[in-house]
Amino acid sequence: MPLAVATPTLVDYQQHLRVLHAWLAPLDAWLQRFSDGPQDPALLPPLARLALIERDLAHPALQAMQGMDGAPAVAASQPLAPLEAGAAWRWGACYVVEGSQLGGAVLLRRYAGAFAPHPLDYLSGDGNAPGPRWHAFVAAMRHAVHTPRDVDLACAGARAAFDRLIALLPASAPAEVAAARAVTA
Repeated sequence: MPLAVATPTLVDYQQHLRVLHAWLAPLDAWLQRFSDGPQDPALLPPLARLALIERDLAHPALQAMQGMDGAPAVAASQPLAPLEAGAAWRWGACYVVEGSQLGGAVLLRRYAGAFAPHPLDYLSGDGNAPGPRWHAFVAAMRHAVHTPRDVDLACAGARAAFDRLIALLPASAPAEVAAARAVTA
């Protein structure tokens, strides 16, 4: 990810946000078509991640900077999910999305001072610590995904979500990204 450099700057954060937006926008649009599984609002309230990214990108601290031109794109031929993907597959994909918010909390602690006055809204999530949301998500997933077939589908969903993210990373990304691409290919 763009923030995975030795000394990241706000330009790196801007690029990070653009990659995440390009990753989450089609995934979020697809997930919103469902109201069961991880999209059941009774299990976990929705989190407006795209709005947080857009708010961060619109912040004056980033508007004045020269960053990446435009957002990366995933090849149109890469489908979001197989046609037979059900709730178990979506649990896996959402596992990656929800888990990324835990990483965001780590990044927030690390860069809040260095990137001030930018509020880093995306990394802050909904303003609450991500731990309780993560625990609620994992508990609900454990309850819903328990057969071997469901576990396999959830793993496929998680791999697909990671693959989509990796596909968006610039070719000039660090060696770790090249290694990750080789593993998932």
